[in-house]
Amino acid sequence: MGKDLNYGEFLTGLPLAVVIMLISLLIVWRFGKKRRWFDERSKRVYGQAMSISWLATTGGILIVWSIIILYEGPGLAFWLMTSLWVLHIGSFGIGTTIANRKN
Repeated sequence: MGKDLNYGEFLTGLPLAVVIMLISLLIVWRFGKKRRWFDERSKRVYGQAMSISWLATTGGILIVWSIIILYEGPGLAFWLMTSLWVLHIGSFGIGTTIANRKN
């Protein structure tokens, strides 16, 4: 952390932000349940949107990875993109395993 950072403000603001986020999530969840935002149709639409987003992210990572290899070689950026790729594919594998066990 930088030397200009006030740790008291940071350690006060971080928990406060988490509490505000949780309260907002609770309000949206209750409001959404009353308006049926979380029914089967919305879950299917959300699942399809996540699938399209996942494919776009996969393509983007591969393109950026290729550019990094061509212009910079195996430096820090290459290893960061490789770790991002491993995390991306690993989370997909874990998610698939969990989804298959539920169904």
